[in-house]
Amino acid sequence: DMAAEPPGIPDYNGLEILSPMVRGASLPMRLCCLEYGAGLVYSGVTIDHSILECVRVQNKEFGCMDYVNRQEGKVVFSTCEEERQQLIFQVGTKDACLATKAALHVCGDVRGVDVNMGCTAPFSSTGGTGAALLEKPHVVADILKSLRRELPSWCAVSCKIRMLPTVAQTIDFLRLCEHSGADAIALHMRTTDDNRDKGHPARWDDLGLLCSEVNVPILANGDLLTRRHIDDFWQRCDAVAGGEGGGGSGPSCPRRRPAAVMVARGALWNPSVFAKAEVPYDEVVRKFISTCARVNNVHFATKWTLKEMLGSDSQKPAWLPVFGGLQGAALRRLKMELDRAQNMAELCRLFGVDHDASAYPPDAFNLDYGRRLLQSCGMATDESPVTVDGSSGLTAVVAA
Repeated sequence: DMAAEPPGIPDYNGLEILSPMVRGASLPMRLCCLEYGAGLVYSGVTIDHSILECVRVQNKEFGCMDYVNRQEGKVVFSTCEEERQQLIFQVGTKDACLATKAALHVCGDVRGVDVNMGCTAPFSSTGGTGAALLEKPHVVADILKSLRRELPSWCAVSCKIRMLPTVAQTIDFLRLCEHSGADAIALHMRTTDDNRDKGHPARWDDLGLLCSEVNVPILANGDLLTRRHIDDFWQRCDAVAGGEGGGGSGPSCPRRRPAAVMVARGALWNPSVFAKAEVPYDEVVRKFISTCARVNNVHFATKWTLKEMLGSDSQKPAWLPVFGGLQGAALRRLKMELDRAQNMAELCRLFGVDHDASAYPPDAFNLDYGRRLLQSCGMATDESPVTVDGSSGLTAVVAA
C-alpha cells in the first residue's frame, strides 16, 4: 500500500533530475536513474483523460501500482514504492477540471504533479496541450491555481515549459506560473521553433536573466548529455559566483544559477550519467534490462530503449560508450539481432542477462498482461469508460 504521506515539497537545490520523456522515462529507467543518483525523476507525459479512464491496481506479483485502462486492458502508468518520494507525475492537459481530477487520482502514489507545457509533438500540441499552452496564459493560470488549491499541501505542483520567442515574453510567462502557484518550473532552453535535430543549440546565454526574474526554483534543461557536461556546468556556477562562465565542454554558467538541472537524452543513452563515479557501460545496460524484468516492462518498450542506448538517435555523440565496446560490423550485427528479438527472454539472452521465463506470471512483459490483471481481481475489461470521482478513484488489489 502506498498511502503514507510523503515528506512535502522537494528541496530542488542542487538536484539532477530525469526529464519527462515519452517512452523514455519508463518505470525501469526511472529506477535506474535513481539508483545512480538522480534527485527526482519525472514520468513521461500522460494525457488527463487517459489516466482518468484507468483503474488503480495494487499489483503484488511485481510489487507495482499499475493504472490499467479498463476499456483496453492496457497498463497506462506504473510506479512502485521504491520511487514514490522522488517521482513527479507529468500530465498533459488543457483543462483545469480534468487536470485536477487526474492529479487527485494519482497524487497518493507520487511526490508531485507537473503540467506539460513544452511538448511540440503533434499528438500533444495539435490537441491543445503541451507547447500549445504557451499561447494560452489564462488557461495555464486556471490549471495551476486549481491544482495548487485542490491538491494536498505536501504534493508539489510544477510545470515544464519552453522559452517563448523573446526573453521578455519568457519572463512574463515564468512570473505567471509562479504567481499561479507553481512550486518549481522546468525550463527547456529552446523555443518551439528551435529544432534540436537540426542542430539548434539550447539558449543558455539567456538563463541567468530568466533565473533572476523569479523566486520560484528553475530546473534548467537542454544539451546536458554527459557527466562531464553536468560537472562543468556546476563547477562554473561555483567558480564564477555571479560572473560569466567560459571554457569547458558544456553550456556556460548563468549569472544566477538554476536550482537544478534536468537531463533527458543523456540519461536515456546512459542512466549512470547521474553517478559521480564512472560505471562500466555493460553493467548499466544489463542493470536496465534486469530492472525491466523486475517491474514487468513491456518487452517492445524495453527493446525501444535498448535501441536508443545502442545509438539509433543520430544526435548521440560517437564518443559515448557502446555496449561491449562494439564497433562497425559487430555493432551492426547486435542491432540486427535486437531488431529480431521477440520477447524478454530473447532480449536477456542477447545481452547476457540471466532470465527464467517460468518464474514470471502468464502474459508478463506483454500488453495483454493488463487485461489478465483486471480479470484476476474480478474486473474484466469493459467497453464503458471508467468514471473516477477524482479523490479516490477505483482501486483493486491483485495478490501475489
